[in-house]
Amino acid sequence: MKSRITLVFALLFCAFGLELHAQSRLKMELYGGPQLMYQRSADQVRNPPNYHLGINWLYGVKEDFQVVLQAESTRANFNYDWYPTFPSTNPSYKAFYYDSFGNFRLGLRKSWEKGSKAFFIQPNVGITVNNFFDFSVADSTSFFMASKESRIVGNLGVEAGVKFYTGRRNYITLGIRHQSGLNSLNPAEVSWGIPQQSRILVERSGTYTGLFVGYGIDFKGRTREERADAKLEKLDQKTVRRERAWGDGMYLSIAGALRFRPKSERVPNLEFSHISGAYQYGIGYTMGHFSLESGYGRMVAFNHIRIPEAVVQTQRGYTVEAIPLRLRYHRNLGDKNRLRVGASFAANYTLATRGLTNIGQGGGNGNGFTVYQINSTPLEQTSKGKVFFNAGLFGEIPVFNSGKVTFNFSRNFGSPAVGRENISGMIFGSPVNQELTGTLDGWIMEVGYKIPIGRFFR
Repeated sequence: MKSRITLVFALLFCAFGLELHAQSRLKMELYGGPQLMYQRSADQVRNPPNYHLGINWLYGVKEDFQVVLQAESTRANFNYDWYPTFPSTNPSYKAFYYDSFGNFRLGLRKSWEKGSKAFFIQPNVGITVNNFFDFSVADSTSFFMASKESRIVGNLGVEAGVKFYTGRRNYITLGIRHQSGLNSLNPAEVSWGIPQQSRILVERSGTYTGLFVGYGIDFKGRTREERADAKLEKLDQKTVRRERAWGDGMYLSIAGALRFRPKSERVPNLEFSHISGAYQYGIGYTMGHFSLESGYGRMVAFNHIRIPEAVVQTQRGYTVEAIPLRLRYHRNLGDKNRLRVGASFAANYTLATRGLTNIGQGGGNGNGFTVYQINSTPLEQTSKGKVFFNAGLFGEIPVFNSGKVTFNFSRNFGSPAVGRENISGMIFGSPVNQELTGTLDGWIMEVGYKIPIGRFFR
């Protein structure tokens, strides 16, 4: 039944296709997104979100009004507890049930155009179709017969959203949609046991609320003059974006870094064991030759203890959170916004330390002699609320005309003691019991990306 209705819709589109294209009023939209379907049950079931996908055909009837034909697939599901040895509840398993509905709607869209964007609202009326198998018990053993059935109910809905136009008359849509079923569909039924010992019934009517993102295609196309204008406009946009990226204003940034600790911390036969990672998210403001930025960052740290002819890492890869406050001074080289260089200085305020664990480890010389056997126990951390510093040089180059890739080479200094722990055990037969800490000092090699906030609010 659902396939026949879809075919009818397709034939209607084809029948009017040539005329609509000639009149340059036809548009098509493909969309999808998450949705939450409202279902009712007296049983203990969970109703997680799922998805809906669809296609719209739009025909302009007036300047700001369009008739819309919609065809959509919506997935319904619920989770429940399954007891295979019912009435015993042990063991129990998490199980799920899913079904798909077809929604076919007729809508009227009203749009309010504003430059490169447009707001729209669209009421809809239509039907919801569910194809299902109707099982009936043939005897009291394990034989079943099923017939394929369809259930159709009416629905009413409304949706609203925003269109963002691209350079080829096409556009991207973002919006929210709600549909209300006017009657009940067939209930979803789950049962187990022969003969039937337990059953779950879930009532649904096709009512849901969803978010969607879509892409719209305008079949009108562009004239030669419009293509020439679009090319000039694109060049102008590139220039404007470059100026925004290199000019004054607020920006967002993200960066990843490698921190190089002294080579004396390197574990034998592990070439890069003295290198650890870091990342940072930030927001900043540029004015003239200066920038001020702050955000949130995490740095990975290690603790180590020296034993004769070896280095042992006692805490491997814990993280220290920090809030940076960075001041940058820069100069542009040349007049085409191709390269920016400068110096930076930052103060970092430390927050929590995470990832410290109780760990035991040992090692021998291969001849049955135990070189060390130690246990690490995290202690109360005293590094929170401390400040350490960073200073260095940086360079920036443009990318995608609207952002910049940044390269920063700097050094951390003045780090507080982090990763406080107690080490106990034996090293070369001698007892050891001492407090051990790590540091955040070291050379930093960082790569990041900046984009002006104005890029999102044209």
